[in-house]
Amino acid sequence: MIRLRRRPAFRALPVAAAAAVITLATWAGVWQSGRALEKDQIEASAAAGRDAVEMTIGGAALTAEAVNGRKLAVRGEFIAAATVYWDNQFAGRIAGMAVITPFRPAAGGRVILVDRGIVVPGGDRSKLPLVATPAGTVEIHGRAYIAPRRTLELKENTDAGNLWQNLTPEKFAARSGLDVQPFILRQGGDAGVQGLIRAPDSPTAPDAGMTAAKHRGYAFQWYSLALLTAALFLFFTFFRHDKPSRDT
Repeated sequence: MIRLRRRPAFRALPVAAAAAVITLATWAGVWQSGRALEKDQIEASAAAGRDAVEMTIGGAALTAEAVNGRKLAVRGEFIAAATVYWDNQFAGRIAGMAVITPFRPAAGGRVILVDRGIVVPGGDRSKLPLVATPAGTVEIHGRAYIAPRRTLELKENTDAGNLWQNLTPEKFAARSGLDVQPFILRQGGDAGVQGLIRAPDSPTAPDAGMTAAKHRGYAFQWYSLALLTAALFLFFTFFRHDKPSRDT
């Protein structure tokens, strides 16, 4: 039988453990809720640009939010010597390295990072695949997306060469000294280059990660853990369970 205790059973260790779990779970729930709000903004921006007409751009400064998910066209030249390989990226279900080459608009101004597609590395990852880069003035078409803030890093100090674990326009600008637009242009159409693989056109980033709904699901789990911990702590502190006596 469950009875109310005459005196609450407060003990230092259970109190500390419950407080730690409730605090950690609540913080994690708040963080996941915040990420859900961020993803709502990103998804709304991408949805707004999904059906917008293609916009021709030059080198004038743009904000990432203004063009996220939009179809863009630009004329200029690739800077082949500054190509980097962004590891652990996907084209559909195919994993590999995204070939990122800066593109200088013919009108001048800011450089645009172009995601030209995925290459699948061989067994020796220290030898980067050779990918031909179109020379001269070309016109490219694609969709703009905002790079994830951080992806998985298998080890530290892996971005010293041309193989990068994490890539953002800000990071590329700092390493290269180029004035870079704050978004990445995922080139569309057939690759036209042997070894490059491109995913079907989509208004979201190729590795957009968890959706807002998934973040809210995780937030619900963390809040539930905090609530359950609080409920159990209160129950075992203020109530007791007496076993019924058995007549012999």
